[in-house]
Amino acid sequence: MRTDDDHVADRLRWLDDEPAGPPRIDLPGAIREARRRRRNRRVAAAGLAALGVLAMAALPAALGGDGRAAPAPASSPSPSMPEPRLTSRWQGACGAELLPVPGDPRGAVTGGDPDGRWLVGRRAPQGQDRLNFGLLIWEGDQVREVELSGSMQELTDVNRAGLAVGSSLASGNERRAWAVRNGEVIGLPVVTSGGATAVNDAGRIVGYRNAVPGKPWIQRPVVWDSYRSQPVDLPLPGPQWEGAAVDIDEDGTILAAMSDGHPDKPLRAVVWRPGAARPEVLPLPRLPGGKADRFLPLSLAGGWVTGTAERDTRVVSRNGIPSHPVRIDLRTGQAEVLEGVLWAGTGNGRGWLAGWVSDGVPGVITDTRSVKLPVPDGWRGERQGAVTSFSDDGRVLGGKLESDDQVRPVRWTCR
Repeated sequence: MRTDDDHVADRLRWLDDEPAGPPRIDLPGAIREARRRRRNRRVAAAGLAALGVLAMAALPAALGGDGRAAPAPASSPSPSMPEPRLTSRWQGACGAELLPVPGDPRGAVTGGDPDGRWLVGRRAPQGQDRLNFGLLIWEGDQVREVELSGSMQELTDVNRAGLAVGSSLASGNERRAWAVRNGEVIGLPVVTSGGATAVNDAGRIVGYRNAVPGKPWIQRPVVWDSYRSQPVDLPLPGPQWEGAAVDIDEDGTILAAMSDGHPDKPLRAVVWRPGAARPEVLPLPRLPGGKADRFLPLSLAGGWVTGTAERDTRVVSRNGIPSHPVRIDLRTGQAEVLEGVLWAGTGNGRGWLAGWVSDGVPGVITDTRSVKLPVPDGWRGERQGAVTSFSDDGRVLGGKLESDDQVRPVRWTCR
């Protein structure tokens, strides 16, 4: 498996012949900038694993402004964090089915709610406009089409009530944040340009705004108290820090992927707990052989931060630097490295991860085992794909499967 820039970008494309859109930041540009800086200081180091539904990467330097921000808003009223319920022991026996897509069946799942009832995604572009993506919302086996203005449209998350959030590319190369409620498309207020990345059951939305006009990779994390509210800048760990909020838990805790702008500084997980005036930068976890050099946070659910960590080594294998699946319990601060390798994916409320494991095969990594996910009956092609949605009970997953000529949205159900 290659670890160069082209491979990283290819794995994030919806369709092999379609351009990759920046779901949350300008990923290709960020990858190129990060790799250029690392190449100057360490020729032998492999590239940063910058994969995920989140699609974050090491961020360039020099955030403008003085770094001041309003305090984090108080947590909106919400139920206490529900414990994932398992009616029986999770056995890892899973089945796969292709999700319905009106017309051209090509598409992919891009997010889902904690129960697995709702999935969101996008379809292949129609007609001559190869950057205009129709969006899809599945409730069980029922699918609804949604149209967002602009191009590079994407929905990234949906809550248990079916409120979905995402973004699109508007004129002037600026992104615009959106919410979709009962089929109604609602533009989220935003200071300049930016996107929405996640929503919890209380309706609080997190994402980012572009901090410097003309430089979409320089971002600030923001929160909307509702889809009607103005965005509020989250306080930064320091004046040069930059990045995007990538998830929000049911208790209002917010997770972001950030760096302090210096090219030698690693990507870090940053959290804002309910009512806290300042953020908390999580320590880099320890990996086999030593401390991690970087940590890519993918998701936050049930008090678990899940992501992937890497450590540079003098000798790099043909498969590149191993990307270790890591979960951090915010209640205790303990970080745990799970068995296996995960290059991209998402987590759930049990602290499990699902995503792209070895050789591009979708799979699940629990606290005790690793399971590769199957293909649907009649699927022709390799077992390659991605997972972008993982229910808290581990029973429902959403994502995509790829072959040489198609990409199809898939739902896996497990017992």
